[in-house]
Amino acid sequence: MTSPRNVAIRYPLSVRSILCALALGALAVGAAAQHRSGVYRPQGATPEPWSINAHGALIWAGQPYLPFGLHIDGARDAVASARQSGDADMEVDLPASGEGWADCLSALADAKSRYLIRISSLAPMAEGIAVEPQSYRLSNISKSQSVRVSIPSATRALVILASARDASIESKAVVPLKDGVLTYDVNLPSGLDSVLLIYPEMRSLSQPDYWEGMDEHRDRLLASLAHQPLGTGLRGIVNPLGRTLTLPSKQVEFVPVGSEFRLELQELMQKRYKNLETAQRSWAMGASGLSSFDETTKARVASFEDLARLVPLWSGARGVSYLWDPNGEQLYACDNRHSTIWHDISDVVAAAQHSRTAALVNAIHSVADVPVIQEWEGWCSTYEGAEPVVDGIGMRAVGSSTSDILNSSCRAASSLLRWPQPGWLIATDIEAGADAATQLPGALDDLQRLGARGAFLRSQVPGVLTLYASESAKRSADTSLADADIQAVFFPENATNPAQAQRLPGGKWWLPAPIDGNRLDLGSNYFAYRLKDDKGGAFAIWTSTPGRVRLYMASPKTSEFLAVDGSDPQPKLTKGGVELSVGEVPIIVSGTDEVPVPEPAYLEVLDRFGQLLKASEANMRDTSEERFYFQDALSRFERNPGASFLMLRDQFKRLSRKLGAFTWIEAEGPAETNFSEATQDAGCSAGTSLCLRSRIDPGPEGFYAEYPLQVKTQDDQVAWIAAKIPADERSNVLVTISGQTLTISGPPMSPYGSGYAWYKLGTTRLAGSTSKLRLQANGLLGDEICVDAIVLAPDSFQPNGVTYPDAIRYLPTPQKGKIK
Repeated sequence: MTSPRNVAIRYPLSVRSILCALALGALAVGAAAQHRSGVYRPQGATPEPWSINAHGALIWAGQPYLPFGLHIDGARDAVASARQSGDADMEVDLPASGEGWADCLSALADAKSRYLIRISSLAPMAEGIAVEPQSYRLSNISKSQSVRVSIPSATRALVILASARDASIESKAVVPLKDGVLTYDVNLPSGLDSVLLIYPEMRSLSQPDYWEGMDEHRDRLLASLAHQPLGTGLRGIVNPLGRTLTLPSKQVEFVPVGSEFRLELQELMQKRYKNLETAQRSWAMGASGLSSFDETTKARVASFEDLARLVPLWSGARGVSYLWDPNGEQLYACDNRHSTIWHDISDVVAAAQHSRTAALVNAIHSVADVPVIQEWEGWCSTYEGAEPVVDGIGMRAVGSSTSDILNSSCRAASSLLRWPQPGWLIATDIEAGADAATQLPGALDDLQRLGARGAFLRSQVPGVLTLYASESAKRSADTSLADADIQAVFFPENATNPAQAQRLPGGKWWLPAPIDGNRLDLGSNYFAYRLKDDKGGAFAIWTSTPGRVRLYMASPKTSEFLAVDGSDPQPKLTKGGVELSVGEVPIIVSGTDEVPVPEPAYLEVLDRFGQLLKASEANMRDTSEERFYFQDALSRFERNPGASFLMLRDQFKRLSRKLGAFTWIEAEGPAETNFSEATQDAGCSAGTSLCLRSRIDPGPEGFYAEYPLQVKTQDDQVAWIAAKIPADERSNVLVTISGQTLTISGPPMSPYGSGYAWYKLGTTRLAGSTSKLRLQANGLLGDEICVDAIVLAPDSFQPNGVTYPDAIRYLPTPQKGKIK
């Protein structure tokens, strides 16, 4: 079944609704959808109604508004320069305080420009306790010493010296900071390895203040909007909260100490737990010493107010299993494995983020009723989910190629295209350098196809500006864009590579989303990922060699099959499974929990395992263990094809790693390191990566991780690192092998997962039977890098996500499973 011709934007709410929509066109939002709308009333001018239509276009005073202009500073000369370039539409950066507004707005009025105001001042940030024991830590302390640490904006800190072996507390103190510098004398008579943990009270670097600070910010911004001559050209407000480094994700690592936050936490606990005993059990703590003075009874009693003051001293696997009352030095033991305190704190932060941002947007509408949009800053509840609180999302598009532009903007499109009603998607910040001129038209085409109904370029290059002026005039006048349909289907971000953000045959977009699921390894020619939801989920499967194929399944009768383009793959029950057409467009397999196994993939793993066995015999290598487990899995294939096949693939990869001339190092398992922690990440090769997010200078040795090496060959090998590294920090990542230091020597390749990619380090040659590899990261305070794997491989190796290099040159597998 194909989707109706009049469909507009597809907005799936869950995996199950995705499947239903693919079959029935249920994700189409047509003219009957609830539209976002308003009436802008500029002072002394005629009111102008606006709405966002079913195709995501802004309709202003009855006409489509499709801005393609420049992103500029809010200064008169910048406005004049942009107008001289031929651009009538502008996005101007102005602070919430109102400073500089009058002059900029006057210049915009003189230029008869239409414009969006982007709030460029910093968002109000919360005061509280940073609970980042993976970041604020000094490892490998084995002797008494004086410690001096710079923590800008911190006023005091809880300092804990803990055993590196079992995290037991050896000493603690609350230490005041002078001018943001912590000085502390470590007294360690035992000589045992210890870790110094620091919990600073400070202004957060990432957690906006949705409480007292939000009230002050709101009043400043509303005063600016109310008292400045906004004029008839205003078309929207971007980033109502102001500029942020990032918006909060689900994992909270900062506990505000303001009275409003504590009151909301107290109210949540009272509603959720009813009484103190239940609350303390849920937080896995005892009540010893927890009390406050009651003025009525003149006695010391425990209360929900006391609980709301407490701060957990762990995050993930790091930290100590205690709660701290910041009113003093008192710690309370608890079982962090079973405590729900972080869950409760996260719920309060998420609720405040959603409700206070919604209130701010409503307040802006009451003063200047224009669309309010938020630039995309991660999978954030402000615009994720069924109840987004803004009218649209701004995409940041960065890069010198169309693929870079797509990769940097596709997640913003994904967030908006999953809304239950249309929103305004515009590219608020296209960064273009001198090398972008030849790519710009194609990049704008892709952004429009992706759903962008406007774009603002930031560039100082004359040639780029001239080209863009021509493009913007043409695109702003093309009103057919306001009626263009956008259709999308979504894959779990973890499954990026083999899944890729792209436009599929037939016009649908295939985009990453924070959906539960992960890639499946089906071999070299077939690709798949698993989708999960509370009703079981589904699978997506596709191939680079299209044709009729048998999928082995134990219970195919309950399954449903449909291509994401709506076409029918014509499934037909057959012995051991189902026969259907599989091509480059993914097939959704629903109604089953078992992995469907393409027969060619099954034959390939059998054939290649056999080729590896022959190679092992020639090299006199012991493969008895892998052979045993492979045969054991094979014996179960008929009863449970999916689970058996995954075991066959595991043993094949294990044997490949044993026999191949390559060395694959899982970065999360170093022999020694002072990196922050090993973090679970389902998109990584073994589901975990080694992360560094330190905010404390470790001293002259820098940040490092060391690994032993078994030398497999004395031929030249190329070193690669698979990691997530900010672009401006890549030169600070070094790998030293047998005294030779290698640095990243090229652009990222083969991106996968949630931002990982491969980086080439250079060529090396090992001698002897063992060696050592040292990963070094210099000067990375405040930035995060995550390392998945380090690989030494022959020069022929081409990285491909989490796929191992070929252990041998495989002969082609006979395609007996191909059905004509």
